[in-house]
Amino acid sequence: MNSNAIHMLLTAVVGFVVVSASTSIGYAQNIEDLKKGVVKIAAQVDGRTKVGSGFIVRLDKDAAYIVTAAHVVEGDSKPTVTFFLNPQQPFVAQVVGIDGGDPQGLAALRVAGPIPDGVVALPLDLTTEVVGGEAVTFIGFPPTLPPWTVSTGTISGLKGPTLAFQALVEEGHSGGPLLLNGQVIGVVSETRGRQGYAVPVSIVAVALAGWRIEPRASDSMMAQEKIGADGVPMVLIRSGRIPTKMVVYLADDLYVEKTLVTNARYRRFVDATGAMPPAALMEDGASLASDGPVEGVRWHDAVAYCRWARKRLPSEDEWEKAARDTQGRIVNNQVYEWTATTYQEARWSPTPPEDQTRKVIRGNLQALGIHDAVGDLDYQARMYASAYEGAPGRGFRCVEDIRKEP
Repeated sequence: MNSNAIHMLLTAVVGFVVVSASTSIGYAQNIEDLKKGVVKIAAQVDGRTKVGSGFIVRLDKDAAYIVTAAHVVEGDSKPTVTFFLNPQQPFVAQVVGIDGGDPQGLAALRVAGPIPDGVVALPLDLTTEVVGGEAVTFIGFPPTLPPWTVSTGTISGLKGPTLAFQALVEEGHSGGPLLLNGQVIGVVSETRGRQGYAVPVSIVAVALAGWRIEPRASDSMMAQEKIGADGVPMVLIRSGRIPTKMVVYLADDLYVEKTLVTNARYRRFVDATGAMPPAALMEDGASLASDGPVEGVRWHDAVAYCRWARKRLPSEDEWEKAARDTQGRIVNNQVYEWTATTYQEARWSPTPPEDQTRKVIRGNLQALGIHDAVGDLDYQARMYASAYEGAPGRGFRCVEDIRKEP
């Protein structure tokens, strides 16, 4: 590597495309697991008790946040909530957000204090687009059946702003989750005999944002791995703290490709877009392993590829979180990687970088050619290179955001 081009510094993520079960790995298919995220809600209004359902969207150390239909709790600012794993003990909840007076309105509850062990927050599916005919599941508390009754139905389609489905839906189902492949696609809001209606989860996401509630599914309810739309295996990286010298927090969950972009994948991009291939791929393409990482790609071309694949290049922080969370399993020992981050000496300086063409490269020590380092320094080597230069041993991968809002 040219020392003038590369500098090294050691520092001590109302629409729903149907996703088949074969495209995801790890979604909670066990109905008992799903029940752990569904709650019974009882509200006292005008001297009578109304019973409905709700589901957990976030669990903090000392609180659970629950979504339900507004009409389930309207008129009672402190309804009670019962969890599946502790059905004998009701908890007093606080209504922290409500669309009062709207038959399709939503409400959010907060239960404070020690939450029963084992309860889970359910994942919201903001990417699946239902077209009709999909089999769905819903869990609730119909008055003539046992609690946490599991029912099934079939999607009819969108009717105005609501999602219609065919099933035997009763009053106690109101506020519960409508589930597809183990993920929430709507909130049951209305019942009319054998026809039910649900508020789409995209509207739920907007309401939660307005109430400043950030949904976060429990780890056990998330697909730890999935196959992207382009057929590439990806691994889930959860938001959270990155263990560096400074406190750095990855704000959003995302999926990162398990392997670097290969010669075969990049060749498809070249054929589809007419982009200029790197010299090695152009001159020695026939002799290169199709599943080997493409090398010599310039930063701008890496960005263009990820955009073409409907993904994006990871930031430096995202790359480091992914490397650490997977304990280096996804990192290639021969190839270091472009990131989307512009380099500056002080990594977290608020001052904009002076040279916007210098982009951060990351990799483990072996890939970066560092053989005499002492101590636990892996994933902590930073380099930069000109965005206009490709080089052997330099590749990239893409990440995919998990949608939180429409």
